[in-house]
Amino acid sequence: MKPSLCLFRQWSAQLRQLLPGVHGHRTKTLAFFAFGLVLSGKARLPVIAEELLAISPANPPSIERRLTRFLANEHIAVVPLWTRLLAHLLPAFRDRRLVFVLDATPLDDRACVVYLGLLVQSRLLPVGWQGMPLHETWEERQWTIVGTLLDRVIPYLGTAECTLLADSGLAGLPLVQLCQARQWHYLMRLSAQHTCRPLAGKQAGCWWAMRELVSHVGQSWFGPAFVWQEHRLEAFISAVWEPGYQDPWFLLSDQRAGRQRVREYTWRMRVESSFQDFKRRGWDIEGTVIADRARLERLLLVLFVGVWWISHLAAACIHQGQRTRFDRHDRRDKGLFRLGRLWLHELLRRELSAASLAHCLPFHRQGGVLTFTLRF
Repeated sequence: MKPSLCLFRQWSAQLRQLLPGVHGHRTKTLAFFAFGLVLSGKARLPVIAEELLAISPANPPSIERRLTRFLANEHIAVVPLWTRLLAHLLPAFRDRRLVFVLDATPLDDRACVVYLGLLVQSRLLPVGWQGMPLHETWEERQWTIVGTLLDRVIPYLGTAECTLLADSGLAGLPLVQLCQARQWHYLMRLSAQHTCRPLAGKQAGCWWAMRELVSHVGQSWFGPAFVWQEHRLEAFISAVWEPGYQDPWFLLSDQRAGRQRVREYTWRMRVESSFQDFKRRGWDIEGTVIADRARLERLLLVLFVGVWWISHLAAACIHQGQRTRFDRHDRRDKGLFRLGRLWLHELLRRELSAASLAHCLPFHRQGGVLTFTLRF
């Protein structure tokens, strides 16, 4: 049996165990779809269909129609399926210190995706998302959506100490209140127009615009303050204007101000690399012609299953000391997306036994339960 077909059958069987009660044909098509996406590295159906010729006797148009029917199937409810998968994806991170990033990214002029990701190494692993209209009024309030995304992951984190990072476009009292209600730390960037009243130092006792705390390169200010005159939230401000930066950073947190907060906020920049992986540089979801939001949600379900699988493969490659087979010795050119795919194709070329191929699967049995594994 060809290694690719052997691995697909193992993957399909694994997904059936992860999603008991889901119609067998839908589970098999999800496995088929995700497998083709991982092999091809693209979210475009014609490319996936051509890659799936390795395990299917059907011709590309027939395979593509099968994938299209999956995306159009109204009986495939994305949220329940993803929630079931989270129960197997997140236990690997229970009871740890975790950093999540909240952001939003447009997909051309079709939709805006509100995205919650778990920071792992140089990328964000998707744990929740919601596709929303880009140019229309949202049916749901923005903060209701964010609260729902947070609540979906919390049951699987145990006693984890969580911090949420957000850019200035999402920063505000509502997001602070969502974090406080869930006992999460927060670290978010404020715009220069936001106001604060320092509780220590020369500026104490007066309300200032953030831009007045730090007005030129090299300046910094750290300390407790009341933020927003209309709300008077007591928190910590880390204001810095680093050399080489075009603008200063004004960071709001419930944790003590200082350089550590600035270093932590730089992690948010990894969201840009993750979004680039989703778009032209990687999975090329923008290259699809899918405009219907419900179908786009199902495509994102398949894509994000693939993202977790690729991350597992990349971690395995690094853990086994094989990164130098695919990457430069003097610097890291390839991220997890490219590294994971290269490692998978390398293993398939080796024509390994079924038992060895099973190590390529993203879930492994621990204590009688299938759990996602990630070991760098």
